[in-house]
Amino acid sequence: MREHVVARVCVLAGIVAMAGAAEAQPKPATPAVVGATELVRLAPPVGFIDDGIAADGDRVAYVVADSTAKAELHVVSLAGKPEQVVDVSAVTLHPIALELVGGRALVIGAEEDGRQVAALVELADGGRGKPAGRAVYKVGPATHVTRLMRDGKLRLAVHRVTTTGDRTRHEVELLALDTGRRIAGGRAFELEGGTTNKALDLRVNHWSDGFTVAHGIKGGEWNKKDNARSPDVEATYDLVAGKLVDRKPIEDLFEQRKRFQTLADAGDGRLDFVRALPTGVQLWHAGKSRMLELDQPYASYDAKSLQGTVAADGTGWIALQIDPVNAEAVARQKADVEYLDVFRVTADGKAVRKARVLASSMRFRFGPATGDRFWLLERNQTMERGGKALRLFQIAP
Repeated sequence: MREHVVARVCVLAGIVAMAGAAEAQPKPATPAVVGATELVRLAPPVGFIDDGIAADGDRVAYVVADSTAKAELHVVSLAGKPEQVVDVSAVTLHPIALELVGGRALVIGAEEDGRQVAALVELADGGRGKPAGRAVYKVGPATHVTRLMRDGKLRLAVHRVTTTGDRTRHEVELLALDTGRRIAGGRAFELEGGTTNKALDLRVNHWSDGFTVAHGIKGGEWNKKDNARSPDVEATYDLVAGKLVDRKPIEDLFEQRKRFQTLADAGDGRLDFVRALPTGVQLWHAGKSRMLELDQPYASYDAKSLQGTVAADGTGWIALQIDPVNAEAVARQKADVEYLDVFRVTADGKAVRKARVLASSMRFRFGPATGDRFWLLERNQTMERGGKALRLFQIAP
């Protein structure tokens, strides 16, 4: 009996020892990146990386700023070519968008009063009296300066708004992106109360194409024969062409009002965007919406973290950050790993997770690059503008 007790005690002691040894073993490291390879990480020793970022082929462009006197454009080659550094502080101290145009870069910036400026600058000394940093042309200040595709060609749309009393005057012009030459400019488009053009009987609801196109409701036409007014219609007015270019009957008034409210709320002259709903992610393309089919549980994410872009063909990219204490994690009493998940959106509305980046206690600004690449700007914890490090990733095949 005594031997049996001793043996049992020894077995229990062994189990306890094994459990203690298991707990003492180091836990497997959480992968920092899944499904992608980090190609480069850029972090300036002083200043911060501002919001304007561009990537094409083997180049990454960004601006190092200090918000007071410095704005320095950097173009880094992944092919080992020398880095190009250009002072763009004479153009803007707050770049909000960049576009690489061959050996030049389009820089769009925001002024302190909210207006925008732009310039196409040389990236290198091309000889013939064209030193690096020279502006091929400058634009603005204007209410909005937008790069867009029109009639199959890249253009720069310049939109100016002036207000006198109850009247708002909208003027636009199109410039050639590579030279700044004026291509077209329509007549002034005037609105009363900010929304109504009485001559056209058009109530503007939202804008698109760099504020060169206005969308709204046009009053019905009077029919003398029937002695009645026809129903109101949806209408589109092109400020460059100076005419109404589309009219559509309103078949479902409830749907139309709900859609117009969402497009008005989107602002910034956008018809293509993504937004988070309680039930999932909604993608808008050409002013029409559809719910995306995520291949991961939507409830695992912090809906407020949604970022995304929509391409001209309706495909796109989205990024969502895991909520470590989502309902399912709380139920199992174990926090989830806080990853930022990157999804590719296909033409049929499916969102397939392609990569994830560890984001514990971090905030990122996300953007797609050429091909299967994306970039992340690591935000500073104390400011919304810019960030402290820029990382470029290649999605695994």
